[in-house]
Amino acid sequence: MRAILDKISRFPLTNAILVLLIPGIHLKRWLALGFFGTIAVTLGVLFAFEVSLAPGFHSIVGTLSLKFAPTPIRSGVFIGLGMIFAGSALVKLLMSLGSARGVRRHWSLLDSLYVGRVLSGGPRVVVIGGGSGLPNLLRGLKHYTSNLTAVVTVADDGGSSGRLRSELDILPPGDIRNCLVALADSETVMQDLMDYRFSTNGQLDGHSFGNILIAALAGIGGDFYKGVEIAGQLLAIRGKVIPSTTTNVTLVGSTVSGQRLVGESRVGAAGEHLRMVALFPPDAPAHPDAMRAIEEADLIILGPGSLFTSIVPNLLVKDIAGAVAKAGGLKMYVCNVAGEAGESAGLSLLDHLNVIRYYAGTYSVDIVIANENLLDGNIPETISLIDPRQPWQDPAVRVLADIIDEASPTHHEPAKLATAITQTYRQHRGKRRRLPLLWHNVRQPAHFNGGEPVGANQQSP
Repeated sequence: MRAILDKISRFPLTNAILVLLIPGIHLKRWLALGFFGTIAVTLGVLFAFEVSLAPGFHSIVGTLSLKFAPTPIRSGVFIGLGMIFAGSALVKLLMSLGSARGVRRHWSLLDSLYVGRVLSGGPRVVVIGGGSGLPNLLRGLKHYTSNLTAVVTVADDGGSSGRLRSELDILPPGDIRNCLVALADSETVMQDLMDYRFSTNGQLDGHSFGNILIAALAGIGGDFYKGVEIAGQLLAIRGKVIPSTTTNVTLVGSTVSGQRLVGESRVGAAGEHLRMVALFPPDAPAHPDAMRAIEEADLIILGPGSLFTSIVPNLLVKDIAGAVAKAGGLKMYVCNVAGEAGESAGLSLLDHLNVIRYYAGTYSVDIVIANENLLDGNIPETISLIDPRQPWQDPAVRVLADIIDEASPTHHEPAKLATAITQTYRQHRGKRRRLPLLWHNVRQPAHFNGGEPVGANQQSP
């Protein structure tokens, strides 16, 4: 069935019809009212001119339209009610189309209806992380809800971001840029622009255009977060991107051998297991908008991303870990598909979860989502996929699904991951907001087996 829908939705007319049939568009009821109003007016005109109708039909209609009343009254009732119905429907349609059209001026009407009516009614989702894992997740989730908030780490000190951070005294824009691009409506075009890197012999060499743009917008807006908001408006993103803190923080860590590392780039390249990580200054306050989003979220997702350099740095920001633990929303942890050399190589699924709980608290995770497609014999020896199939005795619900990108076996496939998350949310959401069942603009994965969660806690959190 879905394959048939995908084929017919490629044609503009059929795609328009399919979009109009999506629940929540707020057009079908007014179209139906207008249809019945038109029928009523037509019947009223026929009665006024005393046009002969089929006896049975005439008898039924006559009874419903004051059969024993004079002809002018009977026709007036039909014409009057019909005009009221049709006029009301026309006004409501125009209001609905007008409000949706204003969502994004450069969007098509159908896309505006889809995002403005359907996706805007989706659950409030907060994703916490950074690196390449977070944009991958956002690329999939933006097709299910536009109430998305990405809380992004700002501890990066390498590459173009690190240079801009040092030279301009701003927060590193790299991870934030990637999230903005992932949430953009025209991702292909915008990604080419935002990810473009200069290749010169001068100071611009290696810099990303997107990083420079965000830095410039930060100067125009007066602060870094305002610059991020302006960039989001330019890209017409579906959701928000918020730095976990606006304080210029530095990630520090120590290895099991006692080596002290300063800076995210050095922590990520440790070459051995980490014993602990911390932020300096340790009391950097969380951004108020990030805290508010966590408190109001229906679903909070930790990861995917580098364990110690993308996820944990957010949890080290003052009050964020506590807000996650206290939040009433459903809490998921999305585990990476493979361990990373040094910082997480050899760690099991449960080891990853225990690290998250160490920094975020015991009640920070209700559900764990992990990849079960291990691609036997199809990956390089240097890549070690995390095997989630060991016996599970943890109170968190474990959900296994095929969420790997077979073309890039260390990463998640956005559509697969989004589907696994949304199906799990539907199973455990309780009284929280529903997710729409949609096909518009969504490439669906073929496999998901998360219908039977494994673990001690089988009830909705």
